[in-house]
Amino acid sequence: MLVVISAMGFLGRLSYEMLRSPVTPLYARHLGAPPALIGLIVAAATITGIFIKMPAGALADSFGFRRLMFLGTIPKAVGPFLYSLAVTPPILFIVRMFHGLSTALYAPPASALVAKLFPAARGRYLGIYSAAENAGVVLGPLVGGGALVAMGFLHTFWLSGLIGIVPLVLGIALLTRRVPEDQPKKAAQALPDVRKALREIAHNRTILFAALAEGSLFFGFGSLQAFLPLYAVTQGVDPASIGLIFAAQGLATLVARPIFGHWSDVIGRKPIILAGLSVAALVVAAVPWLSSTPALVLVGGMFGLASGAVTPAGAALIADVAKGNNLGAAMGTFGSLWDVGHALGPIVTGILLGFLAYRTVFTIVAIVLVAALALFGSGVREESRSAVH
Repeated sequence: MLVVISAMGFLGRLSYEMLRSPVTPLYARHLGAPPALIGLIVAAATITGIFIKMPAGALADSFGFRRLMFLGTIPKAVGPFLYSLAVTPPILFIVRMFHGLSTALYAPPASALVAKLFPAARGRYLGIYSAAENAGVVLGPLVGGGALVAMGFLHTFWLSGLIGIVPLVLGIALLTRRVPEDQPKKAAQALPDVRKALREIAHNRTILFAALAEGSLFFGFGSLQAFLPLYAVTQGVDPASIGLIFAAQGLATLVARPIFGHWSDVIGRKPIILAGLSVAALVVAAVPWLSSTPALVLVGGMFGLASGAVTPAGAALIADVAKGNNLGAAMGTFGSLWDVGHALGPIVTGILLGFLAYRTVFTIVAIVLVAALALFGSGVREESRSAVH
């Protein structure tokens, strides 16, 4: 079961990340979009997640994790082909919003299902699953940047779409299997349970602070995804090498997530999250002081280590404290606040770059990460792992 879920995550992410960066910001600039609009276009898919992930996770608790996962594979397969129809920046924005349904519908129930299948070592197995997804993150920018250089925008979109069809087929196969941990409720119970779950999650301090930590991490990552390619171009870095920067980030995350997920099972979630946020803040502050490809690849890898620490530990912390049958709703909340940061990062950074230099703007982004680190550190109390076990 974990193999199928991980394969769907890997291939879906590969297809999706091929077009996220560096292809989308470069294509938006090709269409004539100014920096602020480029940030909004890059963030569009994430804006979808802000509004969809929380209710999708809650619905998955009632209607079944695999059903919502399958729905998410549809825009994975269809979305990339629509980019070829985006001939103006506003149309590209709409296509990006539709493409965002792929992760918004898929991610919360997938994480919740993994956490429910492996309750005794969820940090480790959430790390393994998210590492499989991040294998797609590793290859996506590299394949996308290489395809863009070799084939141009149109054929890069088509290649992404062909890859995105495979998770759809796997999703159909997954629906045919019997999974005791994923039994939908009767329709009469479903909607009241969704409303109750959302109320309970909204009052859970630990879940909200863990989601805030993840949101701040992706505020920084979203800023880098949108504007590191444009900054790198000003330093003479070519598109394929820009893809290498993000591939280094993804590769580091791929290696780090199972390791840090396991460590969070042993020493606790909180210290892992605090360490990851600290490294992320340092990396973002350092980026605009660097100009060579090797240096930028190095800091990309360091940010990947930070992400590899924060994400599995945060997801496991949320699963630890989620009540009863609210695991999907909890993961949806985690994903929604994650996407708030991921969407605001490119938007805020794009606006600030309209009148401030790169060094000033990325310093501001780093300060946001430090503030979130302080709030999480002071606001979350965690039982010792010996007490939990």
